[in-house]
Amino acid sequence: MSAKGANLDLIFDTHALVWYGAGSTKFSPRVRHEVQMPECRIFVSAVTAWQYSDLLTRGRLAGASALDILQFGLDFEILDVPAKIWCRASALPNLHRDPVDRMLIAHALEAGLTIATADRTIHRYPVRTFW
Repeated sequence: MSAKGANLDLIFDTHALVWYGAGSTKFSPRVRHEVQMPECRIFVSAVTAWQYSDLLTRGRLAGASALDILQFGLDFEILDVPAKIWCRASALPNLHRDPVDRMLIAHALEAGLTIATADRTIHRYPVRTFW
């Protein structure tokens, strides 16, 4: 379910964070425009922060910035993962096999946030997405 309109509170999927930090042309121009709006608040789930840092440590994000440097540039808040989202994640339709993405979806639902993601499978869940 796609979000419409401006001034969204966005929670970034891992690839969105990577692409934004790299200045990649894969990063959505719509999301780039939105994050430049002063009213837009940007969040990163602690699950996504862990995945980003893990990929960086394993050398899977060559040339990427450390998360704290990226956080300074993008000015996002890292959200703690509420203990109860495991239940919401386990109740989601079985569309996505990636447990990190399922936790992100549950976190977005719990917090009432819109996920900035290009992942077409996530767009099939009953969660607001924007790309």
